[in-house]
Amino acid sequence: MLFLREKINEAISFIREHEPEEGYSVKFSGGKDSIVTLDLVKQAGVKYVAYYNYTSIDPPEVTRFILKHYPHVKWLRPGRNFFKWVERIGPPTKVRRWCCSKLKHRIHTKLSKCVILGVRAEESYRRARRSMVNKNAESCTTDYYPIFNFNEAEVWEYIEHRGLEYPSLYDEGFSRIGCVICPFVCRPGMIETHKNRWPEMYRLFERSVQKYYLSKQDWYRENGVYSAEQLLASWYSSELSTKVEEEEGSLSLF
Repeated sequence: MLFLREKINEAISFIREHEPEEGYSVKFSGGKDSIVTLDLVKQAGVKYVAYYNYTSIDPPEVTRFILKHYPHVKWLRPGRNFFKWVERIGPPTKVRRWCCSKLKHRIHTKLSKCVILGVRAEESYRRARRSMVNKNAESCTTDYYPIFNFNEAEVWEYIEHRGLEYPSLYDEGFSRIGCVICPFVCRPGMIETHKNRWPEMYRLFERSVQKYYLSKQDWYRENGVYSAEQLLASWYSSELSTKVEEEEGSLSLF
């Protein structure tokens, strides 16, 4: 706990040091990292507004958790939900993750452009290459990562020490509690777990893919995809890599 205490003090000092005049926007997902981050912001005593980007494909257990334990967090609801986007531009892929930009990473124009997120270097090589302050060209925000140097064990130690509530899915063996439908869960074991746990979401997803396929049927047939079922099978096996050029109304495979 001694080493963690140093990291906690550094995180709180970091938050206070960079506090903008208008205050922070704190991105909250209901996951363990955002729970710790928001608690640190509260301890820092700075001005902030916490918000949650409702994607329409988050685990119901997580949305219920947020409503119960974090009623002060503002919900940002999309004008078009995930399933309607699928009907329009097709399923997201590992290459073309339009769901993140259109649903998960949005920020309201009235919120501060100084955004605090629960990003940690340990999560990936790509994230480790960032600094604790990051200029985000996509969202035109300045992003701050107070728990950047925390490891997963320290996150859980912090939660236990502070007596913070967390979603029950973690206790059921889920290591990640992000979007239910995601191209990154399409691997043996995980996809079956998700489909069995949240069958209604996958039923809606498959229906949306069928509608999308019918709207682009001629193009897909010309490119060797002869049914919505074939398109879905490619998606579930992570073989699908489709880019949709919305502006020009055309499709291309790469």
